Amino acid sequence: MRFPSPPRRLTLPLALVLVGALCACGPSDRDANTEPPASHLDSLPTASSSPENRGAPTKRVRSQTLYVPAYSHIYPRDAQRSMNLATTLSIRNTSRDVPLTLSSIDYYDSRGRHVRAHLDTARTLGPLASTYVVVDVDDIRGGVGANFILQWRAERPVPPPVVETVMITGANTQGVSFRSTARVLHENRASPSGASPSGASPSEVSPSEDTLSPQEPRR
Repeated sequence: MRFPSPPRRLTLPLALVLVGALCACGPSDRDANTEPPASHLDSLPTASSSPENRGAPTKRVRSQTLYVPAYSHIYPRDAQRSMNLATTLSIRNTSRDVPLTLSSIDYYDSRGRHVRAHLDTARTLGPLASTYVVVDVDDIRGGVGANFILQWRAERPVPPPVVETVMITGANTQGVSFRSTARVLHENRASPSGASPSGASPSEVSPSEDTLSPQEPRR
């Protein structure tokens, strides 16, 4: 038995209705962008929101020279057996609105000899941005006392960036990882009066100059 085909004039409107129904059933981009994904935080009780209060500002600096420890290899058992490590130098700008200028990133070995420069020119690191430098696992020129010397500056005082190295290896079915944080060698601190601490030069201030008192002469 043969059924009659629908009139052609109804084919196009019917197709448009079906397409519209399918589009309405799918998730919209607006909902996907505004609705947070499900997480364990949903199990916490809700609280009333209050006006944003960031509190008192932390230490602000205009520039720093940082020493960052690194390890190209370590000795897991004795001095005759070493384990190579891959090193990642991580640099994170913690300022929300001020970029940083990375002036130099130099890599030194255990004897203090310069291995290589990782910057050929100054680079800009945007607000809340991060960057990294990787030393390959097979590059053991740094030794167990390797280090980075990093210099940065900003146009106005900012919270210090987070700078650290992460060492990791998965050789011989053993997973080893650890990190080292940067140490401040020199910095230009912000001062409400515009003067540097202890009357030092505003361009470079040692962190020990305002934290240690002069030693009394021995008797």
